[in-house]
Formats: sequence, structure tokens, C-alpha cells
Amino acid sequence: MNTNFKLGTHKQIVFDYLNKGNKITTRTAMINLGIGDLQGTIRDLKESGVPIHSKYISVPTRYGKNATVKEYKLLTEKFIKEHKLLS
Repeated sequence: MNTNFKLGTHKQIVFDYLNKGNKITTRTAMINLGIGDLQGTIRDLKESGVPIHSKYISVPTRYGKNATVKEYKLLTEKFIKEHKLLS
């Protein structure tokens, strides 16, 4: 896994954010990090070997309904071992 990304790139910003134990959605990426193409950045990180898990979550909308969005998090070594991933 290569985690030596150029300083200031979207890959480096998102990796550092996830590496602190944070989860991220497209909304969080846009508001907190100024990143508009989170899916592309996640794809690039995965291609670099970074173990990222995604799942769908339900979030409230401003109209009082719920929407389903994708949430990403960095897989920890403990999670990988417990779920026998990357054997």
C-alpha cells in the first residue's frame, strides 16, 4: 500500500482525514474538505492499495425525508483480521 501522496492533493487530504478515524460522505467532503469528486478520490486511493470500506447509510434531508448516501471509512488491521479480508 502506497500512502506517500503528494502534499495538498485530494488523495492526501482524504487519506489523512480517514486515517484520523473519521468517516466521510460526499457532503462531508464538500463542506469540510472542499472536495467535489469524493468517489473519484476514493477510487484513486483504492487503486493505490488503501483498504477503504463503504456502506450505505440513511440521512435526513432538509425536506424532512431520508436519503441514502454512501459512507467511507479506512479499514483497520483489526477489522481486516476479524473479517478475514486480504488473507
